[in-house]
Amino acid sequence: MSTFGGLLSIARSGLMASQAQITTTSQNITNAQTPGYSRQRVIQTAREPQRMSFGNFGTGVTVSGTERMRSEILDSTYRGDVGAAAYHEERRDALQGVEGILAEPSETGLASSLEQFWSSWSDLSTNPTSSAARAVVRQRGAQVSAQLNSFGNQIVDQQAQTRTRLQGMTARVNALSEQVANINAQITAAEAAGAQAPDMRDQRDTKLDELSQLIGAVAITQPNGSISVLVGGDTIVDGANAKSIRVQAPLNDPSRLGIAFGTGSTMTAQTETMYQVGGQIAGSLDAYNSSYPDALARLDTIAATIVSETNSRHSAGFIGATPAGNFFDSTHITARTMRLDASISSNLNNIAASGLANEPGDNRVALGLSQMRDTAVMINGQQMSINEGYRNVVSDLAVRVNSANGTAIATRTLATQTDSRRESVKGVSIDEEMINLMKFQQSYAAAARLINVVDEMSETLINLGR
Repeated sequence: MSTFGGLLSIARSGLMASQAQITTTSQNITNAQTPGYSRQRVIQTAREPQRMSFGNFGTGVTVSGTERMRSEILDSTYRGDVGAAAYHEERRDALQGVEGILAEPSETGLASSLEQFWSSWSDLSTNPTSSAARAVVRQRGAQVSAQLNSFGNQIVDQQAQTRTRLQGMTARVNALSEQVANINAQITAAEAAGAQAPDMRDQRDTKLDELSQLIGAVAITQPNGSISVLVGGDTIVDGANAKSIRVQAPLNDPSRLGIAFGTGSTMTAQTETMYQVGGQIAGSLDAYNSSYPDALARLDTIAATIVSETNSRHSAGFIGATPAGNFFDSTHITARTMRLDASISSNLNNIAASGLANEPGDNRVALGLSQMRDTAVMINGQQMSINEGYRNVVSDLAVRVNSANGTAIATRTLATQTDSRRESVKGVSIDEEMINLMKFQQSYAAAARLINVVDEMSETLINLGR
């Protein structure tokens, strides 16, 4: 049975345990709005009982530290979900950027400019000798060229901006990897005695969440409290060591980009590194390597078709007795470079309307060009008009944007739901903490009352001996 000293020791342990619980509760309350904070609780166990011949008697409570209320399973699930959401959002944003450049349907878009171009030839066909009509034809042709030039240049600019963003994101990944490695070292040292370092673990988890969003990183907890961070099949953090990454083009295809790991690795072949990473970086790689080049290639096809089909019809005409030349420059057939032929830019009279030599009143060339709006030509192996070909570009892009947006919304919703489940475990409830505070306060008061009781008992015992 406990002596007075034993009773006081029990009471003292109760006071210390209650004080630790009040301190931890206060920490939870003050950090309720701190990003990344996980609520903590005191780990306490009953002390070894005192064994006596007539039974075992308790000796109080031991506080062995604090622990975080955190679920590694939910953390892992959330990081996978947020990486997927970031990837699909990057792809959607890239496609929406291209859609914004084309800005269709619009009265000032390329579809309208093409219609005005064909109409200007129709006007020339009704008055084949009109200089004013020729001036409109030249102006409308220049307008079509200028719009395609603008579209192509804007897409290339967005692609260049994506490369710059990729370099910024990889620099951020490298910084976060170094920070995680440093925190690993601190946690390993702090937890060597067996107690958790919850605040440092919270800092590390916040950085892991960002790494998952940036590059789809996966964390694996090690027995010593450190974590290894994997990206695809490569480890970028191992204990206190971090490996850098960088944006790099494979030597056999400098038009594409990928992610190289470490300072000495070189991509000598066309490796699908974009599938080894995830998150925003994977989405940006997909945009750079696929979305932008595909959009530009489709516009290049439209530009090349306009140039070739217009030139083939125009060069069949005559300027007096002289065969007409090209209307567009045949050496510049991409969206970014398309332009009027120098002979057309310098002289309106080089625009042909007649299909017969020395017949200025003939209009068959101008009429044929005016009918181009409905004339089927070969575009990407299919027979369709140039107008229809461009509409297909716009409509296909709209379908892809809609699909990407739907996927982005779905994955972000899933990530938000997972985060809510995770927050229900690690988040601080002010109401719950206030209830705990009152409970621990009562426990502290009860332990203090126990000391008073022991004091009264000892006084009674002393008085009996008098």
